[in-house]
Amino acid sequence: MLIDNIVFLKENSPILYEELKKSEENTNESKVILEDTKTSDKTLKIEKDNSMIYLHSKYNPLREAESIIDNLGERENIDEDTYVIFYGIGLGYHINVFAGRYPDVEFSIYEPSIEVFCHFLEYNNLKSNSYRKLDLVQCEYNPKIMEDFFKTIIKKIDKKIIIIDLPSYSSAFKENHEIFFKRFKEVLTNERKSLHTDYAFQKRWIINSMKNLKEVLSTPNIILEKKGEFKGKTAVLVAAGPSLNDEIENIRYIKDNGLAYIFSVGSAVNTLIYNNIYPDAACTYDPAAFNQNVFKTIKDKNICNVPMIFGSSVGYETLENYPGEKYHMITSQDTVAGYFLKNETGGAISIIQDAPSIAVVTLQLLYTLGFDNILLVGQNLGYRGKERYSEGISYNKELTDDEISNGLWVKDVYGNEILTNEGFNSMRHQMEIYIKILPNINVINTTKGGAQIEGTEFKELKDVIETVLDKKTVDKNWLNGNKTSYDKEYMEFQAKSMDKSYEKALKINKEYKLILTKIEKAINNRNYTQTENLYIKLDKELRRIENNDFYKTFILPMNRVQYKVLANSIDSLNEEKNPYEKGKKIFEKFKTFISICIEDIEKIEPIYEEMKIIIQTL
Repeated sequence: MLIDNIVFLKENSPILYEELKKSEENTNESKVILEDTKTSDKTLKIEKDNSMIYLHSKYNPLREAESIIDNLGERENIDEDTYVIFYGIGLGYHINVFAGRYPDVEFSIYEPSIEVFCHFLEYNNLKSNSYRKLDLVQCEYNPKIMEDFFKTIIKKIDKKIIIIDLPSYSSAFKENHEIFFKRFKEVLTNERKSLHTDYAFQKRWIINSMKNLKEVLSTPNIILEKKGEFKGKTAVLVAAGPSLNDEIENIRYIKDNGLAYIFSVGSAVNTLIYNNIYPDAACTYDPAAFNQNVFKTIKDKNICNVPMIFGSSVGYETLENYPGEKYHMITSQDTVAGYFLKNETGGAISIIQDAPSIAVVTLQLLYTLGFDNILLVGQNLGYRGKERYSEGISYNKELTDDEISNGLWVKDVYGNEILTNEGFNSMRHQMEIYIKILPNINVINTTKGGAQIEGTEFKELKDVIETVLDKKTVDKNWLNGNKTSYDKEYMEFQAKSMDKSYEKALKINKEYKLILTKIEKAINNRNYTQTENLYIKLDKELRRIENNDFYKTFILPMNRVQYKVLANSIDSLNEEKNPYEKGKKIFEKFKTFISICIEDIEKIEPIYEEMKIIIQTL
């Protein structure tokens, strides 16, 4: 191993360095062979299944590398906003060609074979100019490494991510190759979906939480009032999948005989009402304004006997003019309640974690309430023909041809293949995670033809009625209760503290903008010594923002995506060698961030003032 590489790995990847040392000490007969090519360059060949696979051309590996990068350039538009992952590095020919053509593009390398990696290090200097933009280097010395690699890489989510793999690796390391690409696609999809969700709802979550504080303070907290009270009882969690139509009469029987508590989630309440079945509670937490449409029938018909359990960050429009009783649960997206509320005994408020679906949120709730059995009904998490929802739901019911052609195939409860989409599949995975982590939870999936849900047992609902639901257990007045009394003194104290933080936030904004003005002037004057000093001051103001309660409670959560992008970009900004370009990029990124923050402060100011009045008049 080159001395420069030893120094590089010791400094940047000490754990990997130690693993490489172990590998060298414990070298058995190698299955990776170094061989000369027709051009006198080197190639590697690997013994696999009694045959030899060459990682590079045995004739002209450099020309092969150029062809790989040529094809890449034809397929992709590569610029400074591109991030490249080299999966399978061999002797690094294609990496050197790439670095020569795209010297300003950041990249990482991932090698599944520690033997190949050792050969690579003998022929490449990680401190050379070709590796100037190398971000992360990793070799798969154990299976967990892959997940750690993804966690680091995913911070580059604001960039266009491209994977370049050596064609030979799909056969030389077939299993590793398939796992890597499958898992990376999952991680990237989930992260982008999460980022998209955050971007779409980051402002709504906070505005909803602020506007809903009045409702939270005037209704019972379902968890504080009823936690653990339903031991020995069964809950039916009713979702709006197509199979719900098959179970209407069974649900009616359960309801009429008080055999289990019925909780509808999302649009399922409309199917139940359509069939003249009123659930024991309708659960909701979607932050979008559209969510109010779920309860349009209830509001239009003035149905008073369907209690609503709402997440505190639900779309505030949903709660307006709701005719029935309301109960709340504090959700993890609600930083407002987290700041202002404590129960009367001084304890922290129980939080229900955010999830991709109200079914997963409700599953957590039912577990917390203590139900022994939770029955899933209508939880298809997939399509039935062209149907996505049950009867009684008028919007987005039938699939489009595009949705069908872009669907995913998964196993159903019978072991057959059914069509689903990424959204439903993500919900399924989330439900499986919670079933796994919640101790002693017993979930029975009664959804005919629905997707398999790991951790559940499939039984038809009629069989569950015969074997589990053998007696009346429902108390019709189970939800009766007064509003939850939160600690008033604590609220008033927090309100005063928040006012001080608000005033400090305005001062921070002024100082932040002043520093940016000075940076812009210093850049234009090419006074780079001054800019470096100003960067230190700007960093201090960012730390003040991070520690300011007004920012932490309202503004940073409203701009979590932008803040994440800014935080992830700081290292690369500091690595910029051209002081003028560095200054321009820092100025633009920090200016954009503070501008949207100031805009949001102005946007929420009247809502904030309303909140203060509500707290003062308690």
